[in-house]
Parts: sequence; structure tokens; C-alpha cells
Amino acid sequence: MGVTHGKKRELQHCPRAHRNQSVSMMRMHQNEQHSEFPKLQSPSEEEKSTLIRPQKPVCPLTASRSHQELHKELWMSHRRRVAKEGKTELQRALEQRKWEQRMAARRDQEEAKWNMSPLNQELLKRQWRLENLEREEKSKQEAPEFIQVKERLRRTTGLNVTGK
Repeated sequence: MGVTHGKKRELQHCPRAHRNQSVSMMRMHQNEQHSEFPKLQSPSEEEKSTLIRPQKPVCPLTASRSHQELHKELWMSHRRRVAKEGKTELQRALEQRKWEQRMAARRDQEEAKWNMSPLNQELLKRQWRLENLEREEKSKQEAPEFIQVKERLRRTTGLNVTGK
């Protein structure tokens, strides 16, 4: 899959019999090349001491003590919390924020209930009374007929007594 150049490219277009010959020739050529080059020797101890070794440039941000301490603290807290809860610090922060938003919305709703204008309060009272009347009418309609007749009689007798 590497780069093809030289004899390899020529081999791709050759017939199979010719390929085998050229492959063997190429191997012999490679062996000759390897024997021609001297083996690299590691530098002696004297040369090692005189060599200048390149060093990685220092990043001032990551080299600062405060950055290193912050990174260490975040990593340790992350490992500790993930192991205990199975949640990352970011997930917990998002859950906390959602919970606080829900609580603020509930508080706002309760304050809105208590801080209503007098008009709204009267409308709510009226609505409550109408709902109670509807419930009473439904319960009367569901009651047996003899109870309904008895209540009508009470009303008519009450009106006659007060009318005199």
C-alpha cells in the first residue's frame, strides 16, 4: 500500500514469469544495498556529553502552579464522583440548575396566587361559588325522587310562613 516507484511500478505491468525473475533480482539488489551501508553506531559517552539535546518548549499556561493545582483538583474530584455516583460534574451541575429553575417557577406561581389584584380574587370567589352550586344541583338530580319532593315542600312551607 506504500508509495510505488522504480522497479515495483514496472512489475505491475509485466507478465507473471517475467515478474518472478525481476522479483528475485530486486531482492538481490536490496541485499547488496544493505551490505554497502555501514551500521549506525550509538554515540560514545564522550559524544553524548557534548551533544545538545533538544527540549520541548515550555507552555507558560500549563507550567503555572495554579493551573497544575486546578487540573489536579478537577481530575481527582472527577474520578471520585464518577466512581461514586456514575455521573460527571457537568451532569450534576445541569441537574442542579434544572432543579433550581423548577423551584423558582413554583415560588413565582405561589407568589402570583397570593399577590392577586382584588378583581382577580373576586372572580375566583365567584367561580368557586358557581362550581359549588353546580355540584349541589348534580347531587340533587342524582338523589331519589321522594327526597326532591320533600325539599320542594319545605321550600313552599317556608315561603308561606314568611309571607304571612
